[in-house]
Amino acid sequence: MLLAVENLTVSYGGIQALRGISFNVEEGEVVSLIGANGAG
Repeated sequence: MLLAVENLTVSYGGIQALRGISFNVEEGEVVSLIGANGAG
């Protein structure tokens, strides 16, 4: 395993963007996080 993320929570000001996100990235995998148009 190259990367492990457990129970990730992200807030901007008073807005909670992510809550309780967990995932693993294995060596050789390509991973992308996307959102609605204008989200990033």
